[in-house]
Amino acid sequence: MQGMNISLTGYEGAILWRFFDSVSSAVSMRMLRGSPPGEENLTFLLCELLDESSTDLHKLEYSLSSAKEELEKSDAGITIDVGIETHEHTKHFESKYSGADLGIVLSIDHPILGKSRRAVLVQAKKLFAKSKSREFILHSEYSSYDKGQAGFLKELAQRFETWNSVFYLWYNPPTSGFAEADARIIRAYEAHDTSLAPFYGRIHKYFDEMIEMGFPLFVGGRNTIGHMNREDEDKAREWRARQPALRISALDTVLSLTEGGGAPRLKLLYEALVTRSDRISFSPFADFLLLALANSRYGSSNDQWVQLAQGQTVPMPRLKQGSQDRLSSHLDELQSPPIPRHTMTLTVRSTLPSIG
Repeated sequence: MQGMNISLTGYEGAILWRFFDSVSSAVSMRMLRGSPPGEENLTFLLCELLDESSTDLHKLEYSLSSAKEELEKSDAGITIDVGIETHEHTKHFESKYSGADLGIVLSIDHPILGKSRRAVLVQAKKLFAKSKSREFILHSEYSSYDKGQAGFLKELAQRFETWNSVFYLWYNPPTSGFAEADARIIRAYEAHDTSLAPFYGRIHKYFDEMIEMGFPLFVGGRNTIGHMNREDEDKAREWRARQPALRISALDTVLSLTEGGGAPRLKLLYEALVTRSDRISFSPFADFLLLALANSRYGSSNDQWVQLAQGQTVPMPRLKQGSQDRLSSHLDELQSPPIPRHTMTLTVRSTLPSIG
């Protein structure tokens, strides 16, 4: 059943979120260690960390094995397998066919509702430090951003008639990589957004979707909005110190912010976070991944779109009449090397279903 939604909140949601956030932090910290990594290096590291056969090669604050051990403790009668595939796209495949650095395929296997499989295309860009310095500032740019590439991705989405299925992934260092004055502003941005990410086990930040999907507003028998104890404050402080880390923006958001030309700047994306109503304007990686897993509104279940995300060649749909066709027809016959695939499956035993 491709349109099903599930509720990933409470105990098991907190476990998944914590693992995804640990992955985000590990990739982010790599930007401050050793020689400056390229975007391809960071993407490879991200995919390894999201692969159950290789994630333990790296030290995480909260490992996949720990997450699986904790998930084993919960059982409310429904057992759901949650799967994540990451497919790195070769440079040739990216430039000529997908426009993306990687495809992510999200799957849900529910014992009653059946199986759901959706895919998103992701273009990754890293924040660049000042020239001849490893220090980052609020006005640092994602200098490798290519507006033509973004237009290519928009056309792909139009061809396949997909929505909420193309995103930009931003690689950022933690605040320790910034000048202290700018680090203070970043922490203020995070506080201004009233991000509840550190407390994901209690309540999700996307209130409207939470209500629509049947998420409980009361967790643990009381309304948690507006209540923070000392432990909560410490967690929030620690989380803000690790930001911006990995962030996700919807393609439409990126296009609207770069209409005037030039590469996106960190400050511009933070301003979008606190002033726009876009749900995915500059979302923490863990928030996005958990929301995309739970909500069929994100990603496309179109079989050919899924195959494209996996790095397979598929017939290229024609644009609707009146649209400028910028892709040549020979793409239908494009041959490319196999795309590396990384997979992980997590079994969630207490998640309750909500059909959307």
